[in-house]
Amino acid sequence: MTFLLLITLSLLFVYALYFAAQTARIQSSPKDFLDGGMTLPGWSVMFILPAIGVAALGVERHFLLVANYGLQASHVAVGLITVAIAAVMLWNRLWVATRLAGLCTPGEAIGRYYNSIALRVIFMGLCILFALPYSANLLSQAALLLQQATSGTIPREMGVWIFAVSMAIPAIIGGWRAVVLVLAMEALLIAILIPGITLFGEIVLTGDIFPTQPMPVEDGVFWDRIPGVLQGYAGFGKSVPVGGIFTAVAISSTGISLVGIVLSPATLYLGQTTLKGNAFGIGAVWLTSGLAAGIMLLVVPVLAARMPAGLFSHAESLAAVVPLAGVSVILLGVMGALFAISFFVTGGALLVFRELVHTYLYPNLTDKGQRLGARISLGFGFFLLGLMAAFMPYVSAVFASVALPLALQLLPAMVGFTFMRWISRGAVLAGIALGSLLVVFTEPLGLIIFEGLFVDLPWGRWPLTIHSAGWGLAINLLIVFLSSMATLRGPDMYQRSRFHRAMRAHPPATTPRSGLLWGLAILWGFLAYGPGAVLGNFFFSDPIFTDLKSAMGVPSLWVWQLLFWLFGVVLVWWVSDSVGFGRTHEVTVKPIRLGMPRATRSPDWLSSGLGRLVNRSGGASADQPNQASVRLLLPDLESKQPAVKTERGKTRGGF
Repeated sequence: MTFLLLITLSLLFVYALYFAAQTARIQSSPKDFLDGGMTLPGWSVMFILPAIGVAALGVERHFLLVANYGLQASHVAVGLITVAIAAVMLWNRLWVATRLAGLCTPGEAIGRYYNSIALRVIFMGLCILFALPYSANLLSQAALLLQQATSGTIPREMGVWIFAVSMAIPAIIGGWRAVVLVLAMEALLIAILIPGITLFGEIVLTGDIFPTQPMPVEDGVFWDRIPGVLQGYAGFGKSVPVGGIFTAVAISSTGISLVGIVLSPATLYLGQTTLKGNAFGIGAVWLTSGLAAGIMLLVVPVLAARMPAGLFSHAESLAAVVPLAGVSVILLGVMGALFAISFFVTGGALLVFRELVHTYLYPNLTDKGQRLGARISLGFGFFLLGLMAAFMPYVSAVFASVALPLALQLLPAMVGFTFMRWISRGAVLAGIALGSLLVVFTEPLGLIIFEGLFVDLPWGRWPLTIHSAGWGLAINLLIVFLSSMATLRGPDMYQRSRFHRAMRAHPPATTPRSGLLWGLAILWGFLAYGPGAVLGNFFFSDPIFTDLKSAMGVPSLWVWQLLFWLFGVVLVWWVSDSVGFGRTHEVTVKPIRLGMPRATRSPDWLSSGLGRLVNRSGGASADQPNQASVRLLLPDLESKQPAVKTERGKTRGGF
């Protein structure tokens, strides 16, 4: 199996290298290396978006959770519906805002909107968090799986550097566009492998297993039901939950944490740099909420029941029958990790270069200089990734645990940017600060910090069976909604109203029945993976409701999951249609000035420390114009700007 696996991985590398070289040849401008000319084809996002959602769950990690906890862990995959809704709501407005205000990065968008350098620094911190510890943890797992598959021929440390170099070379050659296009095809391959491996395993392997037989979980775990709404559980390391960790509140808070993948800087950057089209709607509605969620809910429980001892043990079982089948299982685990790694490291390195190096340190770089600087950043990023994965796997795992919940703390800021203009900068910063603290101290990172101070906290990880993302977002939203109106200044409201009016003029307006839509969305959330999800334990099997158990022959909870998955697809389609997501039409954009920029102004801590080193007197970056050239809050601002055609297409196109 070793030789066949290495040949398969080598073919994937050659494909990526060839595609990157071809992409580099057709780039019309050196600056296209950074953002693909802001015209990434829609089909790439159509495939990448669901793969990103699955990456948030973690391919191998999710399989093991379902194998250990049964359908209660599988229920978390309903959260992919939430991922699709978040993408629908946020990407559409961010795309329009990018074209209206001439924005380059999500950090620039938020920073300029709230007139806050601190928020730009937070975005850079998240870029580094996803690009290094989060990706290093995945890389270490992929290398460990390769070590097992090759019987130690390729040790973990060697596997780390092999994977890091194989991902770095295509990124350095082709840039953002090449990586996105390669990953889109890999996402399609992952979508084929999961049901294909499952079907093949059920054909060739003997022995009855789920759904005809109970899933082989540990004693005391409810494999076919949700263990209550909430538990008085002190957290991992402090007590043992009754029947399993995934209560209704744990499922909902974990599902909400998946939205953090949409709010990660690289994912927002993908939405910014895509040529808007019908593929947006297809990716969100039919592939993310439809195909991806359907595979994770319908197929994965069957596959996970075959691998209680892990992914590698299942690969060995299939390899004994057909070696290529065993290689496919290993390939699935490796590709699921490498997909996320390549995406976040490439996106993170490019964003840090644009946000820090180009904006503040070397604002006058030519297009060729920007491309060279970006390639150096990519090489340096993958090198640091390899160091962390090879020599600091446990540190990477600890910091990786806070990536998604910390990214989720940006939700109020993004909602304010896209919809609610009354959310203030002070409230956003306070909410992020306190929400992040609560995340850290309900995850291993905070617990380790207190242990280092010889303080024994009365709680462990996820107290009351509530995910750290739920703890952080709850206090974050409370602070934002209570303090926004008191901290929002008049000039800020004026500019924001102007900006939001400009945005509303371009995407189609919300449907008149939006109240009914969001009412049904709340009801769906309550029943699908909120407290009402516990009804699914017995709804289709308890005689109080019906006597269909003998006719179905499957667990009631599984039927409940699949039913609300289908309802969720309809819900996402309705939301998508309401906000005009996926519609292409001829529009004329009148650029506006967002925020209150100053002439190449850097943060005080940068300007004081690097002012003498970087002597760029009189220079202004493309996205930080001179003060003299900025005329804010003037009614004739838009009239003095040239009209820009942004896209072509039909006035209304479905999905």
